[in-house]
Amino acid sequence: MPSTTSCPHCGAQLEGNYMTLAGRRMFCGWKPCSCPGAEAERAERARLEARAEAERAAAKRRRAYERAGIKPRFMAAASPMACDIAEGVRRGRGAYICGPVGTGKTHLASAVARLLVDGGTSVRVTDMLGVLAAIKGTYGGDGTEDGVLSRLSRVGCLVLDDLGKESPTDWTLGQVFRVVNDRYENMRPVVVTTQYGKGDLIRRLAKNGDEETAVAIVSRLSEMCDKYELQGKDRRLSNGKR
Repeated sequence: MPSTTSCPHCGAQLEGNYMTLAGRRMFCGWKPCSCPGAEAERAERARLEARAEAERAAAKRRRAYERAGIKPRFMAAASPMACDIAEGVRRGRGAYICGPVGTGKTHLASAVARLLVDGGTSVRVTDMLGVLAAIKGTYGGDGTEDGVLSRLSRVGCLVLDDLGKESPTDWTLGQVFRVVNDRYENMRPVVVTTQYGKGDLIRRLAKNGDEETAVAIVSRLSEMCDKYELQGKDRRLSNGKR
């Protein structure tokens, strides 16, 4: 059996640590050896502990991103524009991120959401299709429309992805207005992504519905949000092509 009083690397006798308590001298263990082998062992132990701590922190962040609604594909999303948008959100300003399909709008919004979650802001990432499905799920079931909308109202930042993708009916338009108007009246920021510019979004929302309500939605977003326009080709379709 290896000795507990000598260094297992160099064999040197270890010095004891003592302390005096209530007038009695008490043994408190052995002082670490300073030989290269012992130092290397301590360094390796510290490295493994640091890696384990980093893995625990990464897992904790991932759980926070999942609770916020960030999709697995965008768990590591990052963008040079995200810091400015996140800082604006912390000051109460939203963001209207528009551009053609495949230009990175959801990626950018997810990068913003990650920064906000890391900074302690409560975030909910969703889309109106998901909101509408949650509302319909309350009909004849558990919960209420107001309960669904209340959860969206309370978060520090609401990210509405792909606005305008939902079917443009009167009922849909009314729900979009309720979500946007609630954030507007309570001065809580919203980050919107859409493939439509503001005029086109009005026409899209009012296609089968009330133009006055569509204008009211976009008017509120215009006041609440700074506009960020992304341009370029569809990066998904052009992936792997020169």
